[in-house]
Amino acid sequence: MKKLLIGMFVIVFIVVIAGAGALYYVKPDRALDLSYEEVPLEDRALSMAKRLSLQMSLTAEDLNNLAKKSIADNPQVEEDVLVTGADFTLNGDKLIADLNVIWKDRVSAGIQVTYRLRWEDPNVVAAVEKATMKGIALPNAWFSDRTIPIGDSLPPMLRIKSVEWDQDEVKVIFRPAL
Repeated sequence: MKKLLIGMFVIVFIVVIAGAGALYYVKPDRALDLSYEEVPLEDRALSMAKRLSLQMSLTAEDLNNLAKKSIADNPQVEEDVLVTGADFTLNGDKLIADLNVIWKDRVSAGIQVTYRLRWEDPNVVAAVEKATMKGIALPNAWFSDRTIPIGDSLPPMLRIKSVEWDQDEVKVIFRPAL
């Protein structure tokens, strides 16, 4: 009986140590937040129109701020997942999101989600391509597509024709005014 109790104690001890180790392993590596700077899309669009141009460029930093604003407005991105910090990197038509999340109000984790960007009038939609946590692949089904609002911040007279992705910027091309 004494050996059985010692064995049970050792098993419980190992399970507790393994659980604590797992929680330590998945915790975020970087301190991230959801603070962002407003991107003056309306002012840029009006300036572009004054120059009689039909193209406006958004930098990677602009896209980072727009994406952070989108998450800051609704940080509960999935049923049990709350985003507490984010940083976005543009790489062509891919957007790499480094996210600090809290799962089920208990577990803090750092994850990276790679999105493929596409234009769906009037916004940019980021479709999940892959997700990892500390190099471990996570199922894409756990994550939903994100919408990055661009068209909502523009003057009503301007309509976007298309969006082109460069390595570190996004070109927004407008329809000619009729």
